Amino acid sequence: MATRRLYYEDSFLKEFTARVVYCEVLPPDVKGGIPGTAWGLLLDRTAFYPTSGGQPHDLGKIGDANVLDVRDEGEEILHVVDRRPADPDVDCCIHWPRRFDHMQQHTGQHLLSAMSQERSGRCTV
Repeated sequence: MATRRLYYEDSFLKEFTARVVYCEVLPPDVKGGIPGTAWGLLLDRTAFYPTSGGQPHDLGKIGDANVLDVRDEGEEILHVVDRRPADPDVDCCIHWPRRFDHMQQHTGQHLLSAMSQERSGRCTV
């Protein structure tokens, strides 16, 4: 089932509700910064932005669980959390200061790239 990506509909959405459609225990990922047990959740919909296009993933809460990573898995978005939610219907909250900072930096990079291209003919790679 494809995850509905709410961040495409409203990039300023800070809170939303969702349903956990799949939950599995994940092995530790020391390289990924997750040294202990974590859970991978698939939600029916999400406003959590995954790492993509040079922009880091969102953090926040899914129920009582802390979001450690958000991964784009093609049709689905995998949310890596520190505990299994107690209920399949969850209230979710984006860590807004982090999201807004990344949005501003991302926009700023596009502006600098456009200026560089226009003024000197050099592209950002």
